[in-house]
Amino acid sequence: MDLINDIINLSSVAIMAFGAAIALAGVVAIGEGKSQQNAAKQEEGMTKIVGGAIIAVAGLVLIPQIGEFILSSAK
Repeated sequence: MDLINDIINLSSVAIMAFGAAIALAGVVAIGEGKSQQNAAKQEEGMTKIVGGAIIAVAGLVLIPQIGEFILSSAK
């Protein structure tokens, strides 16, 4: 069971890092859009920030709950 808990924790951290990377790319896109006065680029950046935040929250909340469900059903 310790191995499964380690896998769940690792996947949770990896998904949160992936979401944070997408959000960071969104911040960069907003900066590019501001410097080039490009509204479409700014909108793309905002979409990436929101999407990255949703992915990070899923890694923080949803993955541990799924892991608990799997562990409880395996008993």
